[in-house]
This record gives sequence, structure tokens and C-alpha cells, in this order.
Amino acid sequence: MGRGALCHLLFLPREHLALENANATIAAMSFQAEHSYRFDAQGKLDADDWLLIPRAHLRSDVQLDAAFADELVRRYFEMVKRTSPFINILRDMQGVRYLTPLNKTAMLFAEPERIVDARRVETSWRIAGGFMLAHNVSYGGRFYLGAEWQSHDVLRIYSTIRRYPPRLMNWFGIARASAIYPRTQGWLHRRIGDLYLRAAAARVTQKAD
Repeated sequence: MGRGALCHLLFLPREHLALENANATIAAMSFQAEHSYRFDAQGKLDADDWLLIPRAHLRSDVQLDAAFADELVRRYFEMVKRTSPFINILRDMQGVRYLTPLNKTAMLFAEPERIVDARRVETSWRIAGGFMLAHNVSYGGRFYLGAEWQSHDVLRIYSTIRRYPPRLMNWFGIARASAIYPRTQGWLHRRIGDLYLRAAAARVTQKAD
């Protein structure tokens, strides 16, 4: 089995993943997640996954603060774990590491940064290593999780990748990898993004107990 196939199998998703409860599913399905993935001429990926919620649909106690930023991070990596049960996720103040059953690092996020203000909360990490990152690159890109107010009182919840060169570029070259990525690693990334955004939407639109 080639390394590309092995990478895909390690992150094979479970089907029919449930959100926290039936009410959460109903609330989350009311809003449509959107996606945009683009490769540049150097084979680096920009990926955007987002969901828009008008203020009228939000709970009255929703605030963009450090606690909400923490919750977005927690929910995202919960979805990674649910879709990738064979991956062990290690999180600390220094970053996040995805470990395979053979104790190999699939992905390493380092140098976390946090923005919290009246309009936006955002946590980001430098993509620093792992076998899913291309070899011999000076910069592996950056990964962002956050929420921000847009015009007309619309809350945008998002996950974003900037200038990430996947290992597929080493294996297949830019042209072929750009075609293969949406059917492998990109498919799973989108699946995780959907689950994360729907879970986050359910959290901010459900009535408080």
C-alpha cells in the first residue's frame, strides 16, 4: 500500500456521526455551510469553510469572548477525533499534534495566537510539521478557527487554512495533486468542517436551559 493510500485510510471517516442531540441537529441544519478551496501556482492551499447566522437567530447570551474562542477550538478538535478515531489528538499551550497508532505525527500545529475583540474571536496556529505536510518547505501555512461579526449583524463562524502545501504535492506534483486532494484529504477536511460548523451553529442558536 502506498503512503497516499495509508494516509487516507488513517483518516477514514465514520458515517452517520450524530451531533450532541436532536435539537442540535435541527438547529444546525437550518444554516448552510459553505466551502472554497484553491491551490496557487506553487501548490499551496487556501481553504475557507464558513457559515453565516443572522443575529435574529442567535441566543441572547452569545458573546465573542475568550470562552467562546475556547469552545470553538474544543468543538473543532472533537469533530476531528470523531471522524478519525484512530488518531490521537494531543493539545497543550504549545499547540496541537495528531498522532497515528504507530506514534507518527500526522500534523503539528504550533505557535498558537489568539485575537479577542468586540468584532472577532480567532485562534490560529502555524502548520509546523507532520507527514501530511510537504517536505522541504520553508513555511507550512497557518490554520485559523474563529467567529466574527459582519455587516447587518450577521455572525460568521469559520475555519481557514492559508498557504498550506500538502504532502500530495511531493508525491504527485502540483497538477495531479490539485485534482486528487478534493477526493482524499480535502474530502475529509470538508467533512470535519461541516460537522464543526453545524455543531457551533447549534450551540449559538439553541435556547439556553
